[in-house]
Amino acid sequence: MKSLNLFLYICLVRYKAINLILKKFKKFNISIILDMEDSAQDLFDTKNNANLKRISREGLNYLSYNNILEHNPTYVRINSQNTSFYEKDIETISEILKKKSSINGIFLPKVETYSQVKNCYDQILKKKINNFSIIPMIETQNGLKNINEILRADKDNKIIEYVHYGHYDFCLDSGFWPFPEPYHFEYWEIIDNISKNISKHGKKYIHTPFPLIETQNIYWSSINFMQNNLGISEINLSLVNIDSNYMKKPEKIKQTKFKNISSDNHYKLVFAEKIIKEYLNNKSKNKSFSLSRKRFIPPHLYLGAKNFLKKNK
Repeated sequence: MKSLNLFLYICLVRYKAINLILKKFKKFNISIILDMEDSAQDLFDTKNNANLKRISREGLNYLSYNNILEHNPTYVRINSQNTSFYEKDIETISEILKKKSSINGIFLPKVETYSQVKNCYDQILKKKINNFSIIPMIETQNGLKNINEILRADKDNKIIEYVHYGHYDFCLDSGFWPFPEPYHFEYWEIIDNISKNISKHGKKYIHTPFPLIETQNIYWSSINFMQNNLGISEINLSLVNIDSNYMKKPEKIKQTKFKNISSDNHYKLVFAEKIIKEYLNNKSKNKSFSLSRKRFIPPHLYLGAKNFLKKNK
């Protein structure tokens, strides 16, 4: 394997604990994505969202001004431009960068046009800073449809280094149920389409977070598949949790056998009910996502299950 780079999502709501997290993973040379978006929201109390977003901005200021981010490649996922939180995120990051450049770039959600990328960059920076970039997140059907136009428009500006595929938002936007998993053909068809469009423009693809827990073989065989079958030589992975299985490649890997998503409606109903139950049973009070024994369950998966049941009951 030529190159394997990890990007770890970290929730900013409990920002005073992040220093310990960074020390824990320091030896692995992991880039971090401080999340002001999905992990700072409350599906069941929208009035609480403003408070969680405020805490996240406070956390980013705290980490920056106390030099906690100095030795880690650091990115920030902000809220999308169609939310009321975007402008405050931009203002916070712009002020931090005026005093110090401890942030390497911005993950910008739900990008569908190049003007979104350019406007974000121009709002944050009054003048160009070396090694600072905007990472557009392809999370909608329109974003995928316009991906070549977006990347072609950056040819002269060169403010895009990476493009990140957001699988859960994309599936929710597309109305899929169930969402394709890493052992489904449909999952890799989407990845192949996106990654090829990114690479032909000289940009780097960042893979969507790996959703399955304690599945070392699927994780490593997915990496092998990306390299050997999709031609992705530099593997950039985003993760929401890390254990030792993600750090050291085993000597023997059995390639996962892919299958098509079941078309059986009864299965889809049962699976939707299962996801909803697992999400509610395992959700932390201060986090929007849930970790069951087998999988990472983001709010998008919960909402996808709810939408499917609403249409089919």
